[in-house]
Amino acid sequence: MAKILVVDDELVICKSCEKIFRRAGHEVQYSTSGKEALKLIDAGDYDIVFTDLKMVDIGGMEVLQRVKQKHPEIVVVVITGFATIASAVETMRSGAFDFLPKPFTPAELLAVLEKALEKRRLYTITYDDDISFSENVFHGLIGKSPKIKSVFNLIIKVAPTDATILIMGESGTGKNLTAKAIHDSSKRKNEKFFAIDISTLASSLLESELFGHVRGAFTGAIADKIGIFEVADDGTIFLDEIGNLSMETQARLLRVLQEKEIIPVGSTEIRKVNVRLIFATNKDLKLLVGEGKFREDLFYRLNVFPLRLPSLRERREDIPELAIHFINKYSKEFNKTSPKLSPEAIEALLNYHWPGNIRELEHTIERLIIFNEQETIEPVHVSAALFKSDRNIGSIIPRDSKDLKNLKKQIRESSVQEVEKLFVTEALIRNNWNVSQAAREVNMQRSNLQALIKKYNIKKPD
Repeated sequence: MAKILVVDDELVICKSCEKIFRRAGHEVQYSTSGKEALKLIDAGDYDIVFTDLKMVDIGGMEVLQRVKQKHPEIVVVVITGFATIASAVETMRSGAFDFLPKPFTPAELLAVLEKALEKRRLYTITYDDDISFSENVFHGLIGKSPKIKSVFNLIIKVAPTDATILIMGESGTGKNLTAKAIHDSSKRKNEKFFAIDISTLASSLLESELFGHVRGAFTGAIADKIGIFEVADDGTIFLDEIGNLSMETQARLLRVLQEKEIIPVGSTEIRKVNVRLIFATNKDLKLLVGEGKFREDLFYRLNVFPLRLPSLRERREDIPELAIHFINKYSKEFNKTSPKLSPEAIEALLNYHWPGNIRELEHTIERLIIFNEQETIEPVHVSAALFKSDRNIGSIIPRDSKDLKNLKKQIRESSVQEVEKLFVTEALIRNNWNVSQAAREVNMQRSNLQALIKKYNIKKPD
């Protein structure tokens, strides 16, 4: 149950929202005055504030700014009948969580509330030095979001079997760690685990590494070599970036999957092997099959048990726990006291789109710990680590209110630009890069959308 304050000078709006929220099981108060609302906020303990933008005494922008200054943990949603892109951007720059235009349906109101509550829950986490997330850790994988919990459950189901697994997901989502978690949960956990990134090895060298070779098989083969398939017998082999495998090596691998046997390079001797195979890719293998770059029979052999890892954007509620894990890891590694994360710093981490996923988050936190000398991590430190400022992070902390105001403006504008760019790109992707169609879908004039495309130099991939 959440404690909600509705602020609107139209009594009918207040009463309607109150009715909808109470039916959903929440505690609600309302005020038809911005001034009165600020007094209630100072005296109360609210989770969410819904405020109208245009009011007689004090407008929603002033309410928003006062709340963000004095009560940054409160999530603010702006509602208004004067919805424009400019006003939406301005409210988001000022710290609003969301923007709800009038008229809205009960379903739309509750949908925004649910997203706001997810945001509010992030502020309730207590960051103590000895905090334990053991209930949200599964063989090194960290998270409590429904999507990562689903991955945990799939691992539990498939790990005891010898089924071939294909892990799919963007780069940096933790495919290697997931493969290790499967091995550690299996009956082979006491045997060897080999992880090989196919993209780092030439095709000829890869075959020798995997299957071994005999003396004289090629120039430089001065002795017999046992391959990883034999060394890992009874264990697990993880082959990452399987989409980069040559067609010749694909044929050899298919034999392993079908017959459980290998032939070393340059040999005619068949050797039996017993290994569990886990594969991973960030490519669309089915598309590669259609392009003639991947064997169809191998694809169906690999795709026995597909397991998709969500991007970090799809599991944002896990970002605080992951960040704390990396903070503690690198603080210990660099012999430093673990700093705390301020609510505003968490918000900065949540607002970034993380194209590099967990790997990028880890590298960002590592950089932050190296340079930061403060007891508490603030948004300015996050921004400096994200955008790789070469200056000591502590040195860019503002010295007076004017510097603070300018820095906050820069950070907000940077965040808004990231959101704008993603907004336009996703709209174009959904509409197959048809600008007119995308403009209609997002309710923008074509010229305005074109201006944003030009501003961010957004181009359709080759």
